[in-house]
Amino acid sequence: MSTFSFAEGAAMFDSTPIENLFLLEYLPTAPEAFLRVYLYTRVLALHPELGDSLQQIALTLRMEEDTVFQAFAYWEQRGLVRRLTDRPPTYELLPLRADSPAALNPMERDYYRYRDFNASLQSLFGEKVIESHEYRTANDWLNVLGLDEAAVVRLVEYGIATSRSRDSVPSPESVFKRMDKLAAKWADEGCRTLEDVERAIAEQEGVNAVAQAVLKRFSLRRKPTLDELACVKRWTGEWNYTEEQILEACGETTKARTPSFGYLDSILKNRLDDDQAFWDDLSEALKELDSPQAKPTPEVLKRYAALRRGGFDREAIQLAAARCHERKKTRFEDVEKLLSRWAEAGVYTGEAARAYVDDMRRKAEAVAALLEAAGSEKRPNMGDLALYDGWRAKHDAALIAFAAACVKGQFPPLEKMDALLGEWEAAGVKTVEEAERWRKAHKSDRKSSGQGGTPPANPALEYSQREYKEEDFGDDFYIDLDKYGEGGEEE
Repeated sequence: MSTFSFAEGAAMFDSTPIENLFLLEYLPTAPEAFLRVYLYTRVLALHPELGDSLQQIALTLRMEEDTVFQAFAYWEQRGLVRRLTDRPPTYELLPLRADSPAALNPMERDYYRYRDFNASLQSLFGEKVIESHEYRTANDWLNVLGLDEAAVVRLVEYGIATSRSRDSVPSPESVFKRMDKLAAKWADEGCRTLEDVERAIAEQEGVNAVAQAVLKRFSLRRKPTLDELACVKRWTGEWNYTEEQILEACGETTKARTPSFGYLDSILKNRLDDDQAFWDDLSEALKELDSPQAKPTPEVLKRYAALRRGGFDREAIQLAAARCHERKKTRFEDVEKLLSRWAEAGVYTGEAARAYVDDMRRKAEAVAALLEAAGSEKRPNMGDLALYDGWRAKHDAALIAFAAACVKGQFPPLEKMDALLGEWEAAGVKTVEEAERWRKAHKSDRKSSGQGGTPPANPALEYSQREYKEEDFGDDFYIDLDKYGEGGEEE
């Protein structure tokens, strides 16, 4: 019996047949050595006198016998070669046509039903041949776990891309062994299609980035294990920790001789349990913010606990929530923004917050009165209040009011006031009487130099105080501080 022969219908008389289908689908991706073995074997099937063993092929093609053996395993898995005997090894070359007698055989049809699928998997590993037990693993992913073929191929691609192997292409055995556990996990989560796998990979890569950051904190230069990735997914997914919070918690692992994900997991779990102590306080704050029906969530609870640990007491947060609700702002993010502004002012307690709010209200009322005296309908913002603070540190309140009357009708009023007060400060003017004399002197100077101008009426006759209520200041007052950037300018 010849070592190589054509199956019925696979040979052409007095020639070496190579189907165009082979040239189009198999030639572009086949490893060069395996391709040489296959083509030469087709010649030997017609001319056995040229060689009748794998050893003879290796000698003729100047390659190792093991490479020849791997080549036949490769083409057998691609469905183009079938082994007939083992000792000595003999093979039959199969046709590519689907309507051939071999293809119609039930056993052959079942054996080669995944020929294209197997070929796609093999192409990912180049010259490294996938063994039969690894194909069985892939087929289990299809038939047992319910993944579709495209999903399995993408899963293997991801396994190759995330391999820890130093080789450019890892061994199929290591990839399939590692991805088998992940495939089962994803299948349990309902991952079946290519789209499902892509989403799972995207999530896994985000988790992987956090895991790599933790390993860096631990001074470990390696890739995270699947168990470590599962820890990170729990921290970020179920427990809603941010990467910054996780890395901050790494500092506590210095208490252990060898820091680990397991120890960090226990730290984060304890913190999560500690957060539960703030549940009732958060519920009260949410009622102030929105309605009695507002319910806390673990994610908001974590953020509330961070505020408390950051120094804010219960009363300060509740007051901030109430102030936001008054301005029709009902998101917890609005409370956090307001509290961040209070923190810049050193306000962390309920007592300090009430004093701060009252002080800001008084300043806003004073600035609003100055704007009205200057003939402006502008509503005060944080920059205006800061400017007013600077004036009050240097000038008497009556002098500031007189400056507002002096710039009546000029724009922008507060900037004009600031310039005028600066001139008075440079001239040593400290009272309204001194300011009036300064103005008369400057009026005489303008007349003598040919400049006209009529000074405004005495503010003592024209200026009147008005009662202000909180609703007069609108949404751009101190509660909605996030609308303003540096210097109080509206963004």
